[in-house]
Amino acid sequence: MNNERGIQRGKDFEEIIKKNFFEVPNTTVERLPDPVQGYLGVRNRCDFIVYHYPHQYYIECKTVHSNRLPFNNITFNQRVGMLEVADIPGVVAGIICWFIPEERTIFIPIKTIERYRQAGEKSVNLRTMQDEEWIEIVGIKKRVYYDYDLARFILEAERRYKV
Repeated sequence: MNNERGIQRGKDFEEIIKKNFFEVPNTTVERLPDPVQGYLGVRNRCDFIVYHYPHQYYIECKTVHSNRLPFNNITFNQRVGMLEVADIPGVVAGIICWFIPEERTIFIPIKTIERYRQAGEKSVNLRTMQDEEWIEIVGIKKRVYYDYDLARFILEAERRYKV
């Protein structure tokens, strides 16, 4: 797959996630501008800020063509920016990653990613992470992309992370 097609798939994935969050009742989604290479000094901590009373979610979307999410796919600004807010009561911050060949999409909290990074790992592996370290995002596959049940994700995040 050429890089342009891979970039487009990632952008399409972000749009689907945004659209699916908007379908959750009583939820608002703010898509942060995504300037190329930090143009004009703008560097965001994530793609979206989602609010569903009474909780706020900082979400970065990633797509990978393996069963691993390499940490070099997460910018310093994303990692540090989400870690800054992750301990605030009522906040959930992390990565929604579509593992394309595995046909799975999961949410990985930024604190889990940081724990692996601090342990010297270079990535998180979908096959070796413990179940309690992530949340499966359930979706119905269309042709290439999925239609995700993000209301279910929010309920599970609230239950699991006690936010």
